[in-house]
Amino acid sequence: MYDFIVIVRRITEPTIAQCAYLIACPRTRRALLVDPVRDPVRNCEIAKTIGVTLMAVLETHSPSDYLSGVSEMLCAHSVRAFLSGETAPPRWYSTDPNRWSRRITFLKDGDTFEVGDLRAHAILTPGHASGALSIWIEHPQSGVHVVLTGDALLPGGAGRAAEGDEDHLRDSLRRLSKLPDDTVVLAGHTSGSFCGRAVKLPGETTLQIERRFNRVLQTIDCSTDFARSCSNQPERPTYFAGIERMNNSERTPWLHELDGAAELDADRFLQLVSIPRTVVVDTRPWNQFTLNGSAGSLHLPLDRFFASMIAAAVRVDERVVFICEPTEVSEIVRASRLVGIDRIDGWISVAQYAALDHEIMDLSEVDEIAQHAAHALFDRRECCIIDVRTTAEWLLGRIAGARLMTVSQISDQLSAIPTDQFVIVYCGVGARSTRACAFLQRRGFRCASLRGGYWPWFGRGFPVEGVDQQIAAV
Repeated sequence: MYDFIVIVRRITEPTIAQCAYLIACPRTRRALLVDPVRDPVRNCEIAKTIGVTLMAVLETHSPSDYLSGVSEMLCAHSVRAFLSGETAPPRWYSTDPNRWSRRITFLKDGDTFEVGDLRAHAILTPGHASGALSIWIEHPQSGVHVVLTGDALLPGGAGRAAEGDEDHLRDSLRRLSKLPDDTVVLAGHTSGSFCGRAVKLPGETTLQIERRFNRVLQTIDCSTDFARSCSNQPERPTYFAGIERMNNSERTPWLHELDGAAELDADRFLQLVSIPRTVVVDTRPWNQFTLNGSAGSLHLPLDRFFASMIAAAVRVDERVVFICEPTEVSEIVRASRLVGIDRIDGWISVAQYAALDHEIMDLSEVDEIAQHAAHALFDRRECCIIDVRTTAEWLLGRIAGARLMTVSQISDQLSAIPTDQFVIVYCGVGARSTRACAFLQRRGFRCASLRGGYWPWFGRGFPVEGVDQQIAAV
């Protein structure tokens, strides 16, 4: 909780680098929940813990990287909602407007509302998302100001501009930059989000700090400089389109309607694995996965990339079984459902999986390939090389002739990978490429991860491109 009179609690979701906020009036203890994920129980438990009464929920924009929790909060609790009125309402509202019209207010640019003594002002800030709003909140009694910027202004950076909307984003940042210096900036993401590039700052940041250190914000007066400052944004993952469709659907399942993930015994696990459209997600360390991973399984350890990786790798018509530690089950299931992976058939513990008779199973053949062996295939033109790093890393240099297919986009580019060639996949040090190989193998490709990644190849003087020649000669 921040150390000022207005009550602000940041609610973070590390697996998607997302931030929701509880903001409450210090006198009435009435609170506003901003940009919630689909977990009403947790949201209300946090409100109860800090002693505030949740009165309303607000969404700065319809998210692309996680399932919105607004409709579920409306159904689970007696709250009202504020949504952007600058775009068409979501389909779940349009199909039953009589049910929702008295509890939902659609905000336009310049509209205001109050929560206790807090006065909120809607500021239209499109560019990252159509119709996006930022909410400037003032507390006249204390003189405190906060601004909820969604994905427009991020600490040290800005959200990714939608294609063709760079000027809109620049105008939005210009509007935000005119707010008072002491306005506390509450952004929708921390470092690691695919929605934009941001520097993770400790605690809160202010507009005064952002004006001084945010390089994107410093270029808003020049369109050329602004475009250049935004050029290193992360690629838009292909799974974003699917989440957008779910957020705009008539109704996605609510969490309390979904079955819990059941623990599986050996027989049931082997039965499920044999069913087509079942994906085994193995969260064990890489060395254990390579020893006895199930054929076609995906290697996705529980880290800050887990949610985005499972969203990118699992199709909507596939079912999921996890191999994991019992203590990680709830976090794994929750992270999966944040991004719409709801068809979960169960989990088997690492210990139970180790006790299986692996001789009756088809095991994974995901391999690593040594640098010199890869170079020999490269020289003989007997391989296709895939770079799964980010565009920013790619622009600093890559293996000559490699094809860029970022981890978050590779599932949508399979048709561009030749099926008659051996595929070598590389990244910075090897973690992302091993995951990509497990995914490609499931899709029928012969592949291996380049041991050590790009830099050992570069260091050995093997062919690269896109590198400053003076650096390459060192």
